[in-house]
Amino acid sequence: MWRTFPAAHAAAMLGAIACTPALAWDYPGHRIVGAIADAVLSANEPGIYKKIVGTPAAPGILTGRDTDGNLLQRTLRDVAVYPDCAKSGNVPYCGRTPSKEEIAYAARNPQNGSYHFTDVPVQQPKYVADSPGTEKTDVVRMINYIVAQLRGKKPHIEGVNLTSAEAVWLLAHLVGDIHQPLHVGAAYYDKATCATQADPNTVAGGIANVAPTNGGNFIALTATLPAPAAPPSDNLHLYWDGVVVNRAMQEAGLAGSEQDFARLLASDPPPNWQTSGDPETWAEQWTSEVIPTANDAYNRSDIVITGQLDAAGRCAWKARLDPTYQAWAQGVAHEQLRKAGFRLAALLKAIYTP
Repeated sequence: MWRTFPAAHAAAMLGAIACTPALAWDYPGHRIVGAIADAVLSANEPGIYKKIVGTPAAPGILTGRDTDGNLLQRTLRDVAVYPDCAKSGNVPYCGRTPSKEEIAYAARNPQNGSYHFTDVPVQQPKYVADSPGTEKTDVVRMINYIVAQLRGKKPHIEGVNLTSAEAVWLLAHLVGDIHQPLHVGAAYYDKATCATQADPNTVAGGIANVAPTNGGNFIALTATLPAPAAPPSDNLHLYWDGVVVNRAMQEAGLAGSEQDFARLLASDPPPNWQTSGDPETWAEQWTSEVIPTANDAYNRSDIVITGQLDAAGRCAWKARLDPTYQAWAQGVAHEQLRKAGFRLAALLKAIYTP
């Protein structure tokens, strides 16, 4: 759950938020995405679903063992949170200590924290590998890596080492991540005033000469209503990770009922969810699709972001969300979770169809 910062962000991070959560739909959101894919695959592709999940008589890719050595049948919903639970310091959020499997995964994948996002400038119309804000192990490249591995190829990224089971549960997680707008598109500001958005593609010196908001983690929220009201979340990123998901469930009359909400979403495929072309291009397509939504998340008329230099000369931002923004964000979450679930099912079908 704690976001790992690329080297280019390290300087901006110093003295800012010591430990910045990046939940990427939070645990409920990830479980919802996995549960949608469980429902879609089990209903439409039972053979593929059995290969992944297994049966009591025939273990599947995700079959594990408990501390007593007993076989465990695990669903996509179950494993979708594992990549976050594997991160150090996540016990308060995961609700348990990391399993031996998660510890082993983290030890072999020390860059796990960078797998969960990419920081494409919101002014950029599409994802471009090796452009500002992208990384060798960002969410796009890691999805492509996993798809290639599960299709029997031998991809290579230094420091990445996944078993087949880890690849599936990481895929279940990352397809959720890539549909959270602030895990894809990032706002950058000028370093002089912190008040004007800047595109590192057009600024002399590139990303080193702009101030990153770290996917909205550095943008603190203020209360929408007068005192003593509190803000809806600590920062803009956390708002998108958790609050919008909870409100989408509330709007559906299913507050706190992840499984029921997932089945509701699984019963109605969203418009334009299908993806064409080779599955190893789908992650780039999804990223390019969501960048405009990320741009809206920072720049709609009903969000006001103000920035200034603090006493130490670092950028500090605050944002106020009008009720219309919050209603819009809730609707976006509803559709993005639904797309992520159907697309995860379609990606696994593409990988495992003979």
